[in-house]
Amino acid sequence: MTTMENPTIDVSGTTFAAARELVADGTSDEIDANDNGHESRDRPTAPFTTAVVAKGKSYLAYLFLGVCSSVLYLPPAADNTSILFENLRGGKEGEDEATHNFEVVPMALELCYHKPLRAVDFQWATTTFIGKNRVTNDSNGNATADEDEFKKRLQVQIKKFNELYRDVKVGDRYLLQYIPYGGISLFLNGECLGTVGQIGGRHESNDVTDNDDNDGEQALELRSIYEQQQLAKTIYSIWFGEYAFSESMKNELLTPLHPPVEVPPEMTNTQGSGEAVEGQDDGEKHEE
Repeated sequence: MTTMENPTIDVSGTTFAAARELVADGTSDEIDANDNGHESRDRPTAPFTTAVVAKGKSYLAYLFLGVCSSVLYLPPAADNTSILFENLRGGKEGEDEATHNFEVVPMALELCYHKPLRAVDFQWATTTFIGKNRVTNDSNGNATADEDEFKKRLQVQIKKFNELYRDVKVGDRYLLQYIPYGGISLFLNGECLGTVGQIGGRHESNDVTDNDDNDGEQALELRSIYEQQQLAKTIYSIWFGEYAFSESMKNELLTPLHPPVEVPPEMTNTQGSGEAVEGQDDGEKHEE
């Protein structure tokens, strides 16, 4: 049983934090057994900075050799199925976002690798499984006003995300974090490699693009929280889509932990309730 005196969980011998603080500016403060709930308050916070807890865990092996251990993090009140974006709904570009009552939930997936993998392996998996899942519309089949332009904007962001991957060695950890309105960030061993999916060309200092094509690509930045959620759904579909990287890993991560993890007292003052927030106008390669 997870306790607040020792807020970690074990996944087949690999230790993960039982609770984390997600911050939209590209930082992620981890609470573990050794730092006494240290929180970095000298960095700016965002409207949806929030505490998340471990909700599901998985150990993936192939031919009796470990591939990775993973933990799904969500707000305490959220169901594991929040990662599926089944309640995603939106409207036409230019309409008031608040009228669509967007349900937005911060989330993170941490993976610890038990075998070395190359960046090209991750890029292959991303391209392959996003292609198989073909996530472009919401669960009700509603398209944006200009589906072709939306697809272009989505593909630009996926390309940027795919460029973030680095080679990993045994023991390295990726953390994929989504903060509504803040974007989708990829961390390697605690270092933010970049953030994609900012709305309306709002770039963080760690944005991946550093070439001379920024002006042209800004025209293809996401235009609404609805489109940002579609991007997050698309990226997370690698692990949670209908055609997932590993069906067993997906099912294990979607299985709630018992007993559920509670938020440590030192994290209870974090901004954000961890519940769905209404929309606002501001803004590995699979071993077969």
